[in-house]
Amino acid sequence: MRRGAMRSMALVLIVVAAGGVSASRASGAVPEAHDPQAASHALPAATRAKEERIIRTFKDTNQTPGFLVGIWSPEGTFVSATGVADLATGAPLEPDMQFKIASQTKAFTANLILQLIGEKKVSFDDHISKWVAGVPNGDEITIRQLLNMTSGLSTGFLSVEANQEKLATGCTPEEVLAAGASLPPIAPPGTKWSYSNYGYDLLGRVVELTTGQDMSTAIQERIAAPLELRRTLLPTSGNGLSEPFAHGYGTGGVLSAQAPGVASDDQTALQQSCVWASGGMVSTLADLHVWSRALATGALLEPAVWREAKKGAFPYAFSDNYNGPGRWRQGLGFVETGGFIGKEGSIPGYESISMYSPSRKTAIVVASTKQPNAITPTRMLQALAMAVYGPKIGFGLTPAQALEPSYTGMAESEGD
Repeated sequence: MRRGAMRSMALVLIVVAAGGVSASRASGAVPEAHDPQAASHALPAATRAKEERIIRTFKDTNQTPGFLVGIWSPEGTFVSATGVADLATGAPLEPDMQFKIASQTKAFTANLILQLIGEKKVSFDDHISKWVAGVPNGDEITIRQLLNMTSGLSTGFLSVEANQEKLATGCTPEEVLAAGASLPPIAPPGTKWSYSNYGYDLLGRVVELTTGQDMSTAIQERIAAPLELRRTLLPTSGNGLSEPFAHGYGTGGVLSAQAPGVASDDQTALQQSCVWASGGMVSTLADLHVWSRALATGALLEPAVWREAKKGAFPYAFSDNYNGPGRWRQGLGFVETGGFIGKEGSIPGYESISMYSPSRKTAIVVASTKQPNAITPTRMLQALAMAVYGPKIGFGLTPAQALEPSYTGMAESEGD
């Protein structure tokens, strides 16, 4: 989920690791064996020093208990865990810890839909009413519009404050879909970009109806297993996390992006089933490294389908300034900036982003164990990339702008 926010529990689904209270543990050469393009050497010392300065700025500004950074490039590898995984015990954050990835889940859901399009089981131009009854404007909304956030549908389940209480006990997909169907559209289909978790939950239901599998199984068999993702899944119950994992922290009833995370604001136990196909997954730094490359290259898709998915990407911006002043474009199931392709995610307790640049053969993952952050993981990623490749990377902002605090955690109604 994302944007709109949530002055209490909020609808955000993004995940990134953030600054903490203990020393940073960085590793320069820890490539994953199942990624043939991972560098086996550390980033140059001067570049590592820049990255460490960026990390300190992120930590000091956001006061995040812990955050993770991974950079895998031909220039070298940099993997860093900063801060603590659990404020109650003081246990240090480690690079192999699992965390909630929130709306990064949408990229997995979209990838399944694109696979099914390649198999001729679904079409970009199918109306959602072909698959699911009772969707507002369902006879006009296409699969393409659901993928690129122009369906005009509401944010969905968690935009109703009463539904946020169910995060503590769990939901069924039927409840999530029924809640979305009960809310009026916010725009006619195809007329504007508007973030919709409900739209991606509908895509999840299309996956289930066409494959005969539940979403969790489809993700495992069609994405996680082929890519050898070891700790990436859509849980069917509970918070989905298994040891070792990082705890995630909110910042109280009124979100404050620069307030420190405290042990009493532990959001880790919140259930993932209420955010389902739009934001329910968990993963790790290493798995997202591998996934980001597969996503950005269309590795699991028919080439013609991937070419179509990249066609017609258009500029978008969150009304709450989440992504800052840089250039961002919306594609069919992914976002793009400066040639990097991927997805962000934010949910109570966690924020993150994973992106890969095919031209630079570079993957960057950032995950924070606090939500919200005044400097968001999206901006952090841009700053990290510019430290490696210089400021003229095509992000549409300077390194200083990337690290300028601006997100408050308060907004109107978009969701992620």
